[in-house]
Amino acid sequence: MHTDWLKWSFLPALLVVLGVPFAFRPRGGPVDGAALRLVIITPHNEQIRTEFGLAFDRWHRATFEGRGVVIDWRTPGGTAEIRRQLFAEYEAAIKRGPIAPGSMSYDLLFGGGSYEHAQVKRAVTCTRSDGTVRSATITVPVEFSAEQLHEWYGENRVGRNVLYDEDLHWFGTALSGFGLVYNLDVLRDLGVPEPQTWSDLADPRLMGWVALADPGQSGSIATVFDVILQRLGWREGWRIVREASANARYFADSSSKIPIDVSLGEAAMGMCIDFYGRTQAQFIRNADGSERLGYVDPPRLSDIDPDPISLLNGGPNRDLAVRFIEFCLSEDGQALWQFPLTTSEGDLGPQQFELRRLPIRRVMYEKHFDRFVDRVDPFALAEPFENWDSNVRGFIAPLLAAMAIDSQAELRSAWKAINGRLPDDPVRAEMLRLFHDMPTAVLTEGREVSLATAENLAAIRADWRLAQSPEGKARGLDPLKAQRDRIRWAEFFRARYRAVVELGRSGR
Repeated sequence: MHTDWLKWSFLPALLVVLGVPFAFRPRGGPVDGAALRLVIITPHNEQIRTEFGLAFDRWHRATFEGRGVVIDWRTPGGTAEIRRQLFAEYEAAIKRGPIAPGSMSYDLLFGGGSYEHAQVKRAVTCTRSDGTVRSATITVPVEFSAEQLHEWYGENRVGRNVLYDEDLHWFGTALSGFGLVYNLDVLRDLGVPEPQTWSDLADPRLMGWVALADPGQSGSIATVFDVILQRLGWREGWRIVREASANARYFADSSSKIPIDVSLGEAAMGMCIDFYGRTQAQFIRNADGSERLGYVDPPRLSDIDPDPISLLNGGPNRDLAVRFIEFCLSEDGQALWQFPLTTSEGDLGPQQFELRRLPIRRVMYEKHFDRFVDRVDPFALAEPFENWDSNVRGFIAPLLAAMAIDSQAELRSAWKAINGRLPDDPVRAEMLRLFHDMPTAVLTEGREVSLATAENLAAIRADWRLAQSPEGKARGLDPLKAQRDRIRWAEFFRARYRAVVELGRSGR
């Protein structure tokens, strides 16, 4: 059964791999020496880069007297990794002197969720060699008029999120949902039904078959964890996340790996950005048109997040960068996200790849919905959320690292021991209590607070910031307190998991 389909499933995957260099080779594009050059750092995949590169060149030639544009794409990794790189580069630049136009490497940051763009909006502050303290922002505002913003966006709201930054540092270009991608053949062989919601990742029959990514590396996956913890609550959210992590085959450093591995049968299901799941399902559809890969947005338990673009401070081509933002929000640019491949010269839509993403402009749904590949209206799906706790996001990466990534072997052993007992076994109940126990943090003032509740998160974060501040340095506080807490938490979790295994051996 499982081995039969796996034996044959490698063939289309092999053909895809062999065809990638040819499929992704750009067709056409500017070749004249007079073409302008735009430098964009991005987490976007090759399909998006290809389509936007070709379409912006066409649009620019038509709008600005035939002048072509070459886009120099820089792709160092996921959005979280890009953020760290930008902070390091701008900190080094500030230490050298003022950031002047043309003094930095990139023009735009294109792609990634609103959280990451909000982070790079913040000022970078550092002390120069002469003792002076200097600061500068990584991104700068673009003063589009109120009329232009209203034409593009209308009401600045989708569910709980804004569509563009109120200070005009970033502008949403598309909308992203988050859900589960799954392999129908693997689930059938495992006897597991198609998933409907996040808790389905915790099914013990999926042990070793769940694909997850490290939220410390992937901003989009950090957003998925944030959604789970906020929508389901801190306690229930971590219960699901921990049990899903115990089922994990790995923690990838990029969210794009998950749908690929699920499609190849290397995993049964995993967390996924909506367009990754839909696009991969299209790539591996059976010859008769039937689906081998599924994708689902957990009803009322997902989120709709803008995928923004930001103008970077000191970039070499400011005017051209602003034109690219304008293109992304034009109907020409918006059509690339969701229209099928074009069939005639000059028609709206992509030339080589259907991107399967959701446009951010409402006018696209009002005028062109019948042309969409995916008939999904994110404005109708978006759920408001009044009590979103901004402190939660900062604990996702360190807690998951301590709970699961740094303790993976012990976590799996404990989960296996728990599920080796009958559901009504009282020993199993005690094992689960130990398994889901949470550590504490000791604040600088000496007070010990528990991570079993989200009520203490603000105090812990404030304590970390204090330890890293000039005041903390003057008081001799440990600037690495946050990292040391993570190490201590990992030791706590490993001890609890070992206790679970021991209880399973000794319990009756």
